[in-house]
Amino acid sequence: MARAEPRDFDWRVYADATCAGLSALIPIPLVDLAFERSFRRRMPAAIARVHGRKLRPEERARLGRSSSRLLSVAGCLMLPLAGVRYLARVVWRKVVYVLAVADAASLVSAYWHRAYLMEHVIRAGHLDPGADADWALVVFSRVLDEADTSPLVGLARQVAAAPRRIGGLLRRARRQDSPGVTETLGEILRSHWGAAEGSLQAVALRYNELYVQRPPPPSETAAPQAGAGVAEPAGARLDGPPAVG
Repeated sequence: MARAEPRDFDWRVYADATCAGLSALIPIPLVDLAFERSFRRRMPAAIARVHGRKLRPEERARLGRSSSRLLSVAGCLMLPLAGVRYLARVVWRKVVYVLAVADAASLVSAYWHRAYLMEHVIRAGHLDPGADADWALVVFSRVLDEADTSPLVGLARQVAAAPRRIGGLLRRARRQDSPGVTETLGEILRSHWGAAEGSLQAVALRYNELYVQRPPPPSETAAPQAGAGVAEPAGARLDGPPAVG
């Protein structure tokens, strides 16, 4: 299994992720969800650009989907009771701001892990033409659903508590689509990068473990024809993703 090599900190990878988490601080119900969704969907293309890669539309869509750990309420808003409960909770947490900061910190930490893993998959070439992108995306989603993002909640809380006019900051970041708009937020993560990356690497290592368990193509598992001998499976042994530096 390949190791997840340490990486240099690059705010471009984490800018939209941080903004998605901080959207929980927007004091208007449903608007916070709209902003979070916008930044989450921007993440795949932004991270791919950092490494000179292009993703197919279906890959961008799947990478930009919400996971069960990030947002389970939006999909339930069609249910009247769930919608009422969401509105009551959101209004209350906006009144008691400390609860909003706690929510935002949990989201920011989860999105940091998501961004780190997304970069790992892209850099490993598992979404490049000819790669088994479908399997990579299945593993990506599973790892995020299992991930323990709590170790970075304390650091994320510092980021969530820092901005004072979060609504204006996120509006500019959403409109301009430039990491430079929010780069001051990245200084907290940058200053603790050595410690933070230990938790972030855990999702990459788990991805490596699951990726090499990829089932063989149907052609390799099909039963041999009558009278034919049993042949060795075609294809080379699958290795984990290359170590990314």
